[in-house]
Formats: sequence, structure tokens, C-alpha cells
Amino acid sequence: MTAHTGNVRPLERRYLLHLSCVPGEGERVRYLARMRSWSSRRSATGVWHERLFADDCELIAAISPVLPSGSDIRDVFEQIESPEGFFYLLHLNAEQAKQLGM
Repeated sequence: MTAHTGNVRPLERRYLLHLSCVPGEGERVRYLARMRSWSSRRSATGVWHERLFADDCELIAAISPVLPSGSDIRDVFEQIESPEGFFYLLHLNAEQAKQLGM
């Protein structure tokens, strides 16, 4: 058995996160997060899991804790609200992925 140092992070996997917006009632905008396990192979097709957020505050509260240090979701709202949306490639442990709906 090998001894581990305190630098070992919990087991993480890569996930592709696509953030976009969808029309809500009236002029309200709702935010959609679609996430799947990431694969470098084109032939691999992962199942997309979706989570709908009521507003930008709910989206910020859910996504900000899993972003890399120095990243701020508020910096990319213009891209999230564009027709293409915005993509993140994230390294998440099982608990973080579960919190986002995986």
C-alpha cells in the first residue's frame, strides 16, 4: 500500500457544462444548465442531464462553488445569454456533480 500526502484530491471526473438561457414568463429569463461526462472521443455519446434555474441568483449560487479559482460566472453572462450559450469543462468530484444534477 502506498502512503498518500495531504495534497491528494478526492476522485474527480471531467464534465462538460453548457449554460444557456430560456424565455420565462413575461420578460423574465430562466437559465438552463446541461451537463454530461466529458470524453475526448467523438464517438462517445454521453447522456445530458439538465437543471433549470429560476433566475441568475440561483444559477450563480449553484455554479460558482464548482468553478476553478479566479473564475466568476458573472463575467460570462453575455455569452450565456447568447444563442450559443457558454461551455465549461470542469473537474468535479461525485458530490459536486450530484449537486448540479448528475
